[in-house]
Amino acid sequence: MSKESIYKVSPHLETKALSILNVKNPLDSPDFDPTQYLNKLFPNEQSLGSVEGVLDKLQVKMTEMNKEAERLTDTQFNKAGQDDNKDLAKAKEAIQELFKKIQDIKSKAAQSESMVQEITHDVKSLDYAKRHLTHSVTVLKRLQMLVTAVDQLETMSKNKQYKESAQLLQAVIQLMQHFKSYKSVPQISQLSDRITALKKHLEICVLRELENGFNLEGGLVGQPWLLHDACLVASVLGDTTKEKIIKRYVDLQLVNYRQIFRPLEEVSQLDNISRRYAFLKRILKTCDDEHADIFPTSWAVSGRICEKFCDYTKSDLDLVMKNNAPDVKDLLKGLQLTIEFEAQLTKRYERYYKEDNKNEHMFNFEKKISASFQPYLYIYINAEDATISSMIDSYIESDMKADAEDDGTMAVLPSSTDLFYFYRETLVQCSKFSTGKALFDLCQLFAKHLDSYCNQIILGGLARNEKKTITIEHFRFASLALNTADYCCMTTSQLEEKLREKVDANYSDKVDLEGVKEGFMRAMSICIDAIVRSLEQAFEPQLAQMTKLPWGSMDTVGDQSDYVSQILDIIKRNATVVSRIIANRRYYQIGAEQLLLDTHSIKTLLMDMPSMGSPDGPTTIPNSRIVNKGISKVEAILKTVMSPTEPSEGYVENYLLLIGDKHVGNFTRLLELKGIKKPDQGALLDMFQRRISQHDNLVDNSNLLPAESTVASGANPTVLPSSITTSLSSMASTAASNFNTANSPFRPTSSPTQSSPTTEGTRGRLNENFRKLVMTGMAFRKDLQERRDNQ
Repeated sequence: MSKESIYKVSPHLETKALSILNVKNPLDSPDFDPTQYLNKLFPNEQSLGSVEGVLDKLQVKMTEMNKEAERLTDTQFNKAGQDDNKDLAKAKEAIQELFKKIQDIKSKAAQSESMVQEITHDVKSLDYAKRHLTHSVTVLKRLQMLVTAVDQLETMSKNKQYKESAQLLQAVIQLMQHFKSYKSVPQISQLSDRITALKKHLEICVLRELENGFNLEGGLVGQPWLLHDACLVASVLGDTTKEKIIKRYVDLQLVNYRQIFRPLEEVSQLDNISRRYAFLKRILKTCDDEHADIFPTSWAVSGRICEKFCDYTKSDLDLVMKNNAPDVKDLLKGLQLTIEFEAQLTKRYERYYKEDNKNEHMFNFEKKISASFQPYLYIYINAEDATISSMIDSYIESDMKADAEDDGTMAVLPSSTDLFYFYRETLVQCSKFSTGKALFDLCQLFAKHLDSYCNQIILGGLARNEKKTITIEHFRFASLALNTADYCCMTTSQLEEKLREKVDANYSDKVDLEGVKEGFMRAMSICIDAIVRSLEQAFEPQLAQMTKLPWGSMDTVGDQSDYVSQILDIIKRNATVVSRIIANRRYYQIGAEQLLLDTHSIKTLLMDMPSMGSPDGPTTIPNSRIVNKGISKVEAILKTVMSPTEPSEGYVENYLLLIGDKHVGNFTRLLELKGIKKPDQGALLDMFQRRISQHDNLVDNSNLLPAESTVASGANPTVLPSSITTSLSSMASTAASNFNTANSPFRPTSSPTQSSPTTEGTRGRLNENFRKLVMTGMAFRKDLQERRDNQ
């Protein structure tokens, strides 16, 4: 359709009309192409259905244009001439002609649409027919393949061509999947029944081949390749058929085992358990050497034999041990062999995984047989109970022998290390056997015998020593006992952690050795008390000698008394042994605490001596300044020895406050008194040099602590400086010179060996105070250690 065929008006009229209308509509353009415009409105045949809507819009537009034209006509009638009226008339005619053309286009578009629908209808029908025809051809081809395969499969199964039958059967099963929706079709239903019958026939044939392929004892009598092909068919038939074959084969291989190892036979008893495992190894060797090519590797038939063997063996052992409880030797030997055997099986089949879960092993032989031993492990625990009891009974004699042969290097009683070594070995062994109730029972057994060791060996040894005359061996054994109790307490904590780590989770929270550790801590306190008590008993004769001196007739003060020199020698000799043996210095520091307490008591006694026995009440002591000065000096030194060296700044400040001296030699000798070796004194000495410059009131007294009296034979310092002991002696002599015979509490009695009641009472108070101090100190150190551990 051309532009000229639509617009049949003169150019002058066209230009005039456009100038009058003054619109921008595409229809008003001089270059208007109706064909292009219509193609734009109707780009294809399907869009021709919207012609009615376009026409309606055009009708509305024409109505508006008519009205506008009438208005313009009326307006121009008075202004324009006759020629203009003619142009308007022609414009109206052109519009009407355009309307007719549009109507004609609409009619032709409807005709085109109808034609297109007729054409496409035929094409759709053809396309639909093509798709169904292709599907039908595919189904017919598959059906033909299925029928052919079934026919061939029937022939092959009759001829025992199992390898080819396995391949065809797999194809038949896959093809039959496509005909599930056609089961209502009679021909397909008949074919399905035919296939089902054929599968049953093949299963019977395969099972018969496997049964005929082995004799009653599991030996191979058939052709291995034929049996292998039959197993291929069984794999295609499914798990049910495969399991029937495996079960039959496993039963055949274990039939001799069931006949030979009957529960009531001698060969089946626990001491012959190794013969059971050797029998299985022979079966597995036969499977690997003679039957390996019969079964598919994925079947893992040898693993299935092992599983069934373990089930049979566990049942047999349950019955054997139930009828005749084994002795501990056979029990442990059998259990050990069983655990090793289970581990070998687990390692042998660790490469096999389940088909439905590739992350889970097919076989797990852990505790498969050894579980039968668990109810009888009490026999093992009872045996360990008797063994440990016997060990502890023998430790009294063994410790005495080791003590006699000691060359000075012994730090703890040898029995303690022997006991914990045995505990460690027993724990490792038992955890292999069981990590459940048996291991928890062993934990309770350990706690029981640790208490027994503490009471019989440590505390019992102290009690036996107290019945003997006080010698250097008393202090030596008490010091060793203290070290042993400390070692046992620490090692018990480690044992407790290891037990909780090994035992099963449901028993872990029940493991508690706190009572055992508290028992060893009490033993430490008793050992310290025994050392101090032995020291007091060692110079008991010297104290008795003091009471016999004629204090009332003394008129001058000379050198220190003989009993004082003897006491100092006893203290020095025995304390040196204690210091050398005690491994943990915190316990030796208690000696300084005790000396401080005793010094304070002596000071109180010296201050109260003038009033003792006086009917006039308290009396002022002459020269009390000497007592206070000398005792205060001793107290300051002892307090410094007791002070902890950490932090170093605190210790140095405490030293400067108590001693008030800046002589580095005194500071060094006090560090030696504390047992700090020279290589470890560097940090404290550096802090001391820095801090003394900040104090203006310090003295420099090089004679405060003479060096020659602070060290004994290279061991840790253990006695007070001679200047201090001389001061104590002088103070006692000065105070005694002021007593009269009637008021002296140490006047002779009818019995020369009987001590003064006042003296006995004072010493009793000292012992009681010491015990309180020790218990308080032990509690303090325990809290301090716990805070350090938490940090």
